Amino acid sequence: MRWTSDSAKITYLDYNATTPLRPEALAAMEPYMRECFGNPSSAHRLGSRARTAVEEARHRVAQVFGVRSAEVVFTSGGTESNHLAILGMAQACPPGTILTTPIEHSSVLRPVAWLREHGWQVHYVALHSDGRVNLDDLEESLRESDVRFVSVGWANNETGTLQPVETIYALCRQRGVPFHCDGVQVPGKVPVSEVPADLMSVSAHKFGGPKGSGCLIARRGVRLEPLLRGGAQERGLRAGTENVAGIVGLATALELSAKEAENFATKTRRLRDLLWTRLAGLPGIERHGGVGCHALPNTLMVTVAGTSSDALIAALDLDGICVSAGSACAAGASEPSHVLVALGVSEELARGAIRFSLGPDLEERDVEFVAERFWDAVKRIRNSECRAMAGVRG
Repeated sequence: MRWTSDSAKITYLDYNATTPLRPEALAAMEPYMRECFGNPSSAHRLGSRARTAVEEARHRVAQVFGVRSAEVVFTSGGTESNHLAILGMAQACPPGTILTTPIEHSSVLRPVAWLREHGWQVHYVALHSDGRVNLDDLEESLRESDVRFVSVGWANNETGTLQPVETIYALCRQRGVPFHCDGVQVPGKVPVSEVPADLMSVSAHKFGGPKGSGCLIARRGVRLEPLLRGGAQERGLRAGTENVAGIVGLATALELSAKEAENFATKTRRLRDLLWTRLAGLPGIERHGGVGCHALPNTLMVTVAGTSSDALIAALDLDGICVSAGSACAAGASEPSHVLVALGVSEELARGAIRFSLGPDLEERDVEFVAERFWDAVKRIRNSECRAMAGVRG
């Protein structure tokens, strides 16, 4: 997407970090920030209108994902949903073993690490070189009697690698082990007709909805303990007054993005592949993650030897191009991408990682512009480093 901001042209390729709020979602939200401002738990007419809006939104979300309305629990976003799933399951059963992978989002890895400090065992399932789960290792690990649950993200937010979640879910069901799927990166990017998990996390701002709104799909029969205790909202699983406007915006954006997912995938895949074609000849560049049907259609992660992510992002930003080094939640961290390191990439190379995540409003001319400026940025950075080294030697 290219638009004018503060008198500068912006070319945005960071859709995995966040997306612009859809105008339809904003329009649907506005009444609940103005005249229909009631608390959904209040018995009067304003409260009733708010309650109706929440339940209608719940039904709409359920229809998109092919689940029951009662299986939709509204939250503040992906991080809270992941915590409710992981810590909620952990509190509902005795300590045992958790199966996950080392390339999960930090909002999965950190609660898992916290549980390990409190008596749980964690087994990180082996991965193939593209980041996909080694199903043989998963199946073997599931044979252990003390496995309490499995948590594997559907799509990696950095590399775009898609996991075989349907197969993972089937293996878990065979052993009677609950399966949690961090699905934050999937809705709107690829068609989703059903939820391939017992629990799935969703975040509205990843598909044109508002920040601060999300949900956890929690299938009937899964035992969860709430993290927030107080009122009886959200089946008693998430106390606190519901974010009515955010919930309505989530449902509106989800419906629209679901209808457009196939077109989104077709267009962004073509543009992503064009971008890689233009970048592939750059000396020292490597592509990481899944390809073809094993990756999100809009995501391209590369490393460039002899450069740093910070320098590349800053250079591109001067040209009005917005990209990232990986997870937005890790922005500013001095450590290299934990995803790439887990996949065997050296720390030095991983410090030069750049993630392009494309949106539906980009055109070929935008991709050509980005590729041209990326080549130029790499050359400038390398020349600058060469001059600096020459100065040191001198």
